[in-house]
Formats: sequence, C-alpha cells, structure tokens
Amino acid sequence: MKLFVYEHITSGALIDQDLPSCLAREGDEMLSAVLADCHALPQLELSILRDARLPNISNAIDDDVRHQCNKISSPSEFQQLWLQNLKLCNAVFIIAPETNNVLTKLQQQVHDHGKMILGCQPAAIALTTNKLSCDQQLNHHNITTSTSCLASNWPQQRFVQPDGYIMKPIDGAGCVDTLIFDSVSELEQHLFQQPIEVLQHNLIQAYHQGIAASLSLLISENDVLVLAINQQQISREHNKLIFNGCVVNGISPIIFSISEALLLAKKIQQAIPGLWGFVGIDLVLTNQKAIVIDINPRLTTSYVGLRQSLSTNPMELLLLMKEQGMKSLPPIMQHQQVDIIL
Repeated sequence: MKLFVYEHITSGALIDQDLPSCLAREGDEMLSAVLADCHALPQLELSILRDARLPNISNAIDDDVRHQCNKISSPSEFQQLWLQNLKLCNAVFIIAPETNNVLTKLQQQVHDHGKMILGCQPAAIALTTNKLSCDQQLNHHNITTSTSCLASNWPQQRFVQPDGYIMKPIDGAGCVDTLIFDSVSELEQHLFQQPIEVLQHNLIQAYHQGIAASLSLLISENDVLVLAINQQQISREHNKLIFNGCVVNGISPIIFSISEALLLAKKIQQAIPGLWGFVGIDLVLTNQKAIVIDINPRLTTSYVGLRQSLSTNPMELLLLMKEQGMKSLPPIMQHQQVDIIL
C-alpha cells in the first residue's frame, strides 16, 4: 500500500513564512515516530513532503528505495507535490493542528480525492476544532467539561472560578497562546486591553487545580481501545502556559484507571460521531472527577513514546483495525512509563 504521511508544519506548506519553532519540533518528533513505525511494516511504501529548510527527517525514508521524500522550496512546488502525492497514494495519514481549520480542510481534500483517510472524518474534526461547540456537545451528553464562554461574551456570561481562568484560542492546539489568570480582576484587565477581533476568537475557560492528564485512544466505528493515560508536563511562565512534554502511561491506575478511561472515551465517541483512528483527550483529574478540557481529533505528542510504552507498533494496530476491525487486535500486555521531553 502506498501511504502518504503528511505532517503540516514541516511539510513545506509554510515555506513562505517563518516556522513556529515549538510546533516544528513537536511535528518532527511525531513524524519521526510514525515513519519508524511504518518502516517496520513491509507492506507499506511511504511518501512525505519536507520543507527544504529543514534537515533530513529519517534514515527510514532516506535509505529505503520503497520510500520517497519530496523536498519543498516554494509555494507552487508544495501545491504541485501535495496534489501529486494525493493522486498516487492509496491512503493518507495526516498530522496537523486544528488551528484555522487546517486539519479539517486537509482531511476534506483527501476525502474529495476519494482516498482512504486514516483519521477522523471532517465533520468530527470541524466540531472538535471549535472548542466552545465541542464543550456544548459534550455537556449535552452529560460529559463533565470546564465552564467556558467566548471572550467577547464575558460581560453577559461572567462566571466565578476560585482556581483562576484560562484564555486560549477557540481553535488552538496544545498550549499555544494559552494564558492563565489567578483572579477575575486580572482577567478583566487583560480583556479590556484586547481588540474585539481577539475577543471573538478566544475562549475563557475555568481553571481547575488537579493533575493535567491526557488519553491516547484508538477508535473504530463502534469501539475504543485505551492505549495510554498520560501525565502532561505543563509549566507556567508569568501568565503563559507552556507544554514541556508528557509521561506516557504516567498516571497511576489508583488515580485514574483504564476502565474509567474507557468508560469516558466511549461516552465521547457516542457524543461525537466520526472520531476514528488516533484521538487524544486532554483532562484535569481532581479528587472528585475527570474534567474534559480538549478533544484532539488527531495524533498527539504522546505517540512518540507509545511503541516503547506498549511494546507494540501502534501503526500496525491502526492498519489492522482498518482492515479487520477492533476485535482483531491483540491484547496490550504492557503499559510502561516513558518520558517525552520537548
């Protein structure tokens, strides 16, 4: 099978602008892990796009005649090779942020070309990209989320949260442009200084003291497999939150078990049809409950440590699930802790 593995930030799609360094580093980490896992599967022929300003990504690509790396030096070259790879491949695996509907648009193009999408359906991506709409959908299905409102609606929908407040883009990825405020006065002072277009594109969310965690899931049309329950490593610099990495399968089952994670994941699957493949769920674990913060309808950084943690090739699981269904997957016998430092 000819598989087009596309990582947006490092692909050359941004060849006419400066690369966001933190996202490019995360993108390279995820792309390298996916390529290594795919290279171990002899039935796959791989192709990627690569920003010519970046170093070579993987010996698995460079040293194997089965695979092809297309270097991108201009916007026109990117467009030509993006369409060419779409035409020649059998299936596409996309790694991209939701911001500005990038992931939705890319998946829709794959769908329009009639190619196999190894990922979520465009409608599910569109819903989860808008964090306010996603929260409303989850609340409708009695899934606990953090209280939130559009920043421009704060005067009408103002709420009190003793732990503080988060302000973040409504379609953001990770901790990019995520701010934290300890009091309502600090938040409102910041809001007062922002133009209306910023307020209309940002979400105010209640901040909760607890353990920052995430779920790494593999989702089929009618079933869910919990691959990992991860501890997120998030620091604070002044009023900015910084994502520093995670500990894959770093949450003790005493705090949050596989069975609890599976129950929550199945509720989310029922609430949002079209989630398929690798999906990440960001949570805050408090003494009373698990609070859903974000749904990532895509591969997340925790993938980098999955193969070592599970002693199983996750891409092999994904392809086996696509061909034969979730019931065909072998049981996962290991959930080892693996540190990922960015």
